[in-house]
Amino acid sequence: MFVVGTSFAKWMKLLFENKFKISWKYISRAIVITFLTFIFSPLILIEKILFDRKISKHKIKKQPIFILGHWRTGTTFLHELLVSDPQHEFITLTESVFPYYFLGFSRFFNWLLSLFLPEKRPQDNMKIKAESPSEHDFAIANLCTMSPYTGAYFPTNQDYYNRYVTFKNVSKKEKRKLKRSILYLIKKLEIKKQDKRLVMKSPIDTARVDLLTELFPEAKFIHIIRNPYKVFFSTKRMHEKLISLLQLQEREEDLDEFVLSNFEQMYNKFYQDLDLIPKENYVEIRYEEFVKNPIKVLEGIYQDLSLPGFNDAKPMFDKYLEKTKDYKPSSYRISEADKLKIYSRWKQFINKWGYEKPKEQSVLMLIDSQKKM
Repeated sequence: MFVVGTSFAKWMKLLFENKFKISWKYISRAIVITFLTFIFSPLILIEKILFDRKISKHKIKKQPIFILGHWRTGTTFLHELLVSDPQHEFITLTESVFPYYFLGFSRFFNWLLSLFLPEKRPQDNMKIKAESPSEHDFAIANLCTMSPYTGAYFPTNQDYYNRYVTFKNVSKKEKRKLKRSILYLIKKLEIKKQDKRLVMKSPIDTARVDLLTELFPEAKFIHIIRNPYKVFFSTKRMHEKLISLLQLQEREEDLDEFVLSNFEQMYNKFYQDLDLIPKENYVEIRYEEFVKNPIKVLEGIYQDLSLPGFNDAKPMFDKYLEKTKDYKPSSYRISEADKLKIYSRWKQFINKWGYEKPKEQSVLMLIDSQKKM
């Protein structure tokens, strides 16, 4: 129920947008969210009085590093390794869930969130704490509601919130508001992290290259890709495990179609905007090569992006890798029929990245069927 970190006014706005449609089994969740957002609202005012002037005057000292890539491509592993470097900082789970409060009340909200967190993430069994590195789109969703993550709470209206992946049918006013929310969050984080360089990770940023390069023209971007067939099944598993903990309505959509469509929209937008990133500020890596030799790939990232301090940070990278060496990702049995289904929708990206195609006979049958349509 990460939406507890939004304001009471924005929570009422969400309820109004969704016509107060809460499934009966989730009524208790909605009551708890309403109660908590209401009683926390005075703290938002206090934080604004104490810090808003400082935030508005703050100038970004170091342009962020953004990790791009679809869900389940290894973005979390890459993120946690990069922030092992003492030069880098990150948004914690508490700061992402409670973006209004973390300059003045982070200790209290760390404690509060810790009471409800499981020991491990439900989608992949990675350990999680209130101060673990997090995705910043939980913060964006709570600051302005303009994130597809808002659709996790209201899945019957997911298409409405998915507009904020590609900005299709989004007004210029809404886009400006989203940009202000992102800039506000980055400034606030940089103040708290004492001007260290932020490493930010949200898969949704993969489709926000145009917006991010407008805000941060000298930002660095690391794009990670992974076998799309495995990404498909891992993303499905994530939704099945995680979204049930967030939703306030019963899910009705075809999950296969949801995953296939989101991937297409995200990467069509990404390749439309990729040239906006200066070549010296962009690097692409493969998950399979990264997990095989993470230190070598990290060294390449530092070199390609002209990031300082790799040798000084290497002992910290080694320490993190030793700590996580026993982690084993989920495995999937992928049939030829599964491959064909996924390839039929994602073939331009599978071909572009050089991943395995379905057997030639299956592809010929697919082409033939498409000609008959």
